[in-house]
Amino acid sequence: MLTALLLIAFAFLVHRRFLSGYAPPPPGLAVLHRGEATFIDAAAEVLFPGGGSLPVAGIEAQLPHYVDRHLAALPRAQRFQIRALLLLFEHGTLLFPGDEPGGRRRFSSLSAAARVSILARLSKHPNRHARLVFMALRAVLTLGYLGHPGNLCALGVAPFEIQPGVSDAELLFPRIGGLVSSIRYEPEDRTDPALLGPLDPHGPRHRAYARAHPGRR
Repeated sequence: MLTALLLIAFAFLVHRRFLSGYAPPPPGLAVLHRGEATFIDAAAEVLFPGGGSLPVAGIEAQLPHYVDRHLAALPRAQRFQIRALLLLFEHGTLLFPGDEPGGRRRFSSLSAAARVSILARLSKHPNRHARLVFMALRAVLTLGYLGHPGNLCALGVAPFEIQPGVSDAELLFPRIGGLVSSIRYEPEDRTDPALLGPLDPHGPRHRAYARAHPGRR
């Protein structure tokens, strides 16, 4: 009887620690569960705070969706490794508590100051394995943060809006699987490369990126 009660109590504590109390996940996730999505937002908020040189803050960059797409494209073994990394950080406060009362709560439940403190300690930890774990998390989230269209545009690396020209091949050959009669260009439609000017590094960006960051071209 005592063993059964202890098992029930243990199951309750595990459920409360690992599963309950999370907000519903954002729509559109295929792999991540709500706890993982909540942790990613909590980490992104302090790793990439607003007010910096880039226009999109970490909490606004939809990093759970980026990580979800990334995981969906990975083999199962690598997917497991990254999910284990997220789990380790979310519940690693049992070993590396935050600098506040209740510091052993889940990482995502701590204040921003406590989360910053934990990540700072891990980044400078004397144990290289602890530092390596921090670097792995930062690398995963940094790729998604810098890859947000608004930040790509601000960094000047978003794709340009380029009007495609008409080459000689398009005058002679149809699209794959098409008939010769489907060629829709005439010789006068050919683009003369000599008349094309150099690409303007400050020229307009692709319309999808312009919508993401309307303050820039």
